[in-house]
Amino acid sequence: MATRLLRILHLRHQALSLWKGPPGYMNRTLLLGRLPSSTVSMVHSQHTDVESGVVTAEGSQTTDLETERFTLETRLRNAQSPEDVWKELNEEGMTGDNAVLAISKLNGFTQTMKEGGVTNDAILQDPNFLVLCNVANNSVTKMFTGSVLSMLRNLLQIGMNPESKIIKSLETEIRWRMRRLNIYHLCFLAQFPMHDGSATESQKELMSEVLRNLDMRWTELREPRSVVQLMASVGHLSTGLMERLEDKVLEMAEQLTQEETARVLQVLANRGRRTVPLLRALAYHLSRRQFRLDHNVASTIAYAFASLNFPNTAVLQKMSSELVEQVPELKPPTLISFAKSYSYLKWHHQPLVDTMAAYLTTNLKFLSEEQVANFLLAFGRLNFTPSSADEFFDQVLPYVTEGLSTLPKWMQLDLVWSLAILGRLTLALVAKVLTPSFYMSLTEGLSFKAQSSLLKILHIHTTVRQELTGYSGPLLTTEFCHPSRVHVSPGKNNKAVLPVVDTVATVVGGLHKLRSEVVTPYGWTLDCEFVLDKDNRGLTVHEYKADHIPGDQSGLIALPEGSHRFALLVWEYGNYCVQSRKLLGRFAMCRRHLQAADFTLLEVPFYEWKELKSEFQRVEYIKDKIRKAIAEEAVNVL
Repeated sequence: MATRLLRILHLRHQALSLWKGPPGYMNRTLLLGRLPSSTVSMVHSQHTDVESGVVTAEGSQTTDLETERFTLETRLRNAQSPEDVWKELNEEGMTGDNAVLAISKLNGFTQTMKEGGVTNDAILQDPNFLVLCNVANNSVTKMFTGSVLSMLRNLLQIGMNPESKIIKSLETEIRWRMRRLNIYHLCFLAQFPMHDGSATESQKELMSEVLRNLDMRWTELREPRSVVQLMASVGHLSTGLMERLEDKVLEMAEQLTQEETARVLQVLANRGRRTVPLLRALAYHLSRRQFRLDHNVASTIAYAFASLNFPNTAVLQKMSSELVEQVPELKPPTLISFAKSYSYLKWHHQPLVDTMAAYLTTNLKFLSEEQVANFLLAFGRLNFTPSSADEFFDQVLPYVTEGLSTLPKWMQLDLVWSLAILGRLTLALVAKVLTPSFYMSLTEGLSFKAQSSLLKILHIHTTVRQELTGYSGPLLTTEFCHPSRVHVSPGKNNKAVLPVVDTVATVVGGLHKLRSEVVTPYGWTLDCEFVLDKDNRGLTVHEYKADHIPGDQSGLIALPEGSHRFALLVWEYGNYCVQSRKLLGRFAMCRRHLQAADFTLLEVPFYEWKELKSEFQRVEYIKDKIRKAIAEEAVNVL
């Protein structure tokens, strides 16, 4: 045997000495072509004999043991049930590789067993399984690294006790080989179910070591798929690693498929990581690609953008234009996901929303009450009214009214509030919501959710009193509507509001003539309130009676004839639909309510105010807005 090996080495050395090609490149066919035919046949013959591990007269026969092992592996691969695996179990003839294959097959059977109502204990408690584990345990040190990792994952998925001997042996072997694992082995290992609270100390230590190695070797990653999988599986365990993976995705952004891009965005949304440079790069490449986005991918992207408050107009326009044609083919959950995501993104695409409204009326009898309610919530947030509004609401409102009691209480309130925004309240819906037994439990406490419910109840009550004629049901008490119950901030940016208030004070004659941040019983907070006489001169607002101010007003006087009570409303970027000058639903309702409460509105949009560079321009702007507001009010009265 040794003589034959030396002979092969000599022949190969002779072949290499004849090679005249470029260094680093070696073609076995061209190389052997330079040797005599007799030498080539000898090399082939000897090479085949040595690699087969058999020395026979013909040099081409395999042993019976190798044949038996090959047949056993074939039968294991073709096994259809755990019983088929147990039949092939032979502790003496089975190797470690066969045990790895058998355990992999058993793990595959667990899903079928679960569907049939059979637990994994049927495998774990079988004596044959213990024998299989013993065979694997005795061969751990001889296995390839991929086999060791595969076996550990399969055993954990089957439900093997983490403290068992075989699990401990596999974990120890992985630790010994940790420095020899390539980056893809580390990625594979990082996805094992060893992150939750049920992990043992040894598993936590192993995972810590894996994360430490990934943190040092992340630059070796070359495939976008591996980077995305790592972000999803272990990114939340190490902030430093997550930042490096984000940098890596930023480099690979152009290479990502649409599915991988959606997965990255979903991971960022789930982890609450609003990494703007990465989001801009992903959105840029999505908008530049010519292919049509799959509707499931588009739904994930819309959800991620909404969760991260990242309304990229190029991507949203592309998705909306493509989605208009697909709406009739979509299932209700997918379409509802789009509607909710677009409403939170404040994205109003008229053709798409019209198509959604048509879908709702066409498939109304196939939709649940909750699904219809979700559509109406989205429409209310975007302040969308269908082109044939009367026909639309004539079909939808009876269906919603009949199924209102099947919805959770918070959704019932949101639904009625959305209909109040759209101006489509009905007597039956209002009577249900304004019943004390309904709203008292929702508005108790100072939590944001309770305060939000309180404001919605006040908005509904205001709509009923101002717009709904013929209502004789329950109403809110004066004590319940008292502004002292409202503890939530109006959510305005003081840096945007204060300069406007200061300019108004300059126009009316000083801050002492204003009332700032006025909380009203209507559920709205005014940026400031002031009074002008018929000659547009400022009056001290605190000296005059006001219906929206609680308390004793016996010492105050009524407004002079011809005077105007102004409410300043500074509209910021977030009060509008994206890339539009259309107010969102709740702010359009605010304008409607305050006008009905005899306020003259001084509205200052952000896009007009930011164009004013000097104090003189701002003062003249406010004076001009006051004159226009008075003129519009006079026209409306006529």
